[in-house]
Amino acid sequence: MHRLVASFDRFCLGLGWLSGFIAAFVMAVTFVGVVMRYGLRNPLMGGFEMIEIGMGLIVFTALPLMVRRRGNISVTVLSDTFKPDLRRLSTAAGQLLGAALMAFICWRVWLQGERLLTYNEVTMELRVPKGLIAQGMSVLLAITALAFLLCAIEALRGKDDAPSSGTGQH
Repeated sequence: MHRLVASFDRFCLGLGWLSGFIAAFVMAVTFVGVVMRYGLRNPLMGGFEMIEIGMGLIVFTALPLMVRRRGNISVTVLSDTFKPDLRRLSTAAGQLLGAALMAFICWRVWLQGERLLTYNEVTMELRVPKGLIAQGMSVLLAITALAFLLCAIEALRGKDDAPSSGTGQH
C-alpha cells in the first residue's frame, strides 16, 4: 500500500510540474501574441484559445498535488479545540466530503464532455474538440477525488502530515 501511495504522490508531483510547464507555455503564447499584434500588426492565430485552454489545464493539473500537500484552505476555529480523536475524524470527514464533491463534479463534467462530443463542438480557430478538453479535465478531477480519499484514509490512521514537498514545509 505504501508503494502505491508513494507512486501516486510522484504522479501528482508530475502533474504539478506539468501545470508549471503549461503556465510557461501560456506566458510564452501571451508574449508572442502581444509582440505579433502590436509589433508586426498580425495577431497570433489561435492564441486566445491556447491561453483559454491552458488556463483551465493549469488549474486541473495542479489540483491533485495541492490536495496531497494539504494546500487547500481549512478553517480550524472549532477543530483546534477538539480532542485528537475527534480532530482526526473531522479531518477525515472533510477529506471525504472533498472526495465526494470532486467525484460529483467529475461525473457532471464528463457528461458535458460527452454532450459536446455528440454535437461535434470545437474551438473556433484551432478546431480542438471541446468535449475532449472537458473529459480530460474530468479525468484530472477523478485523480483529485482519489487524492482526497487517500488523505481521508491517512487522517483516519492518524497520519495527517502532508507528503514532504522537499522544502521542509508542509
